[in-house]
Amino acid sequence: MTVPEYTSGYFDLYKIKTDNSTDYPEKHIKNLKMRIWYREISIFDKTRCEFDKSDISLTMKVKIPQYKGIDSDCICVIDGRQHKVYNATHVLDKNGIPETELTLINPEKEYEVLEDDED
Repeated sequence: MTVPEYTSGYFDLYKIKTDNSTDYPEKHIKNLKMRIWYREISIFDKTRCEFDKSDISLTMKVKIPQYKGIDSDCICVIDGRQHKVYNATHVLDKNGIPETELTLINPEKEYEVLEDDED
């Protein structure tokens, strides 16, 4: 049995938060202070075509060690660029090791980072 390697790179994980303290709620991101290593996986042409039809800009697909705390309200920052989690699927690899597969897209906007003392 081989243990999966996550050597394509890492991302810092952020959570999208809504500030309802004003008349016009704004979304920001809060650093969860988690650095997660990933392995990039191939995006099939059919998948890319389906996203293009929906006018969604697919950026990449990655696998990470299983983490059930990640969802579509998360942002992954890779090399200073924000990628929104479109989908998180929890799977078992061929050896039965639990992993999470993330589909990442361009966010609708570049989110501002909340400072540590804010919620």
